[in-house]
Amino acid sequence: MKVSEYMSTTTEIATPDTTLSQIAKQLATNNVSCVIIVEDRKPVGIITKTDITRAYAGEVPSNTIADAFMTSKDLICVKTDTQTDDIADLIQKKFVHHLVVVDEKGVFAGVASSWDVAREVSLDAKAFPYNRELWTKPKKAVAVSTDKAPVMQ
Repeated sequence: MKVSEYMSTTTEIATPDTTLSQIAKQLATNNVSCVIIVEDRKPVGIITKTDITRAYAGEVPSNTIADAFMTSKDLICVKTDTQTDDIADLIQKKFVHHLVVVDEKGVFAGVASSWDVAREVSLDAKAFPYNRELWTKPKKAVAVSTDKAPVMQ
């Protein structure tokens, strides 16, 4: 399966001149684990909750801008047609939890996380050889009787 079929496209972004304080607020307010730093619609970095925690522990001033804080400018990007197995291999080999996804022009398209990969692999394993939709439809709780717990259907 291609990463474009399950990547997160509603990802938080910021510019290189955004402060760590502003990024921390984005992370907390939007309940996300990373913010992608973009310049001219192209990704140039990533700041994660772990990075913010390390910045706080290292007493990095909260008004430090993202560009000055990003220690690694070697951002790991994959294209939208990258297969799940390749995404999983990269996550494991590079010891990261997020891969930035770009289109054929290098424009930011989304993020694939280790959670996204785990979910897709799990759904594929459950679905084979059955219909995948069977496992992705929400289940309804139905009360059987007053003395028993609800049963999932």
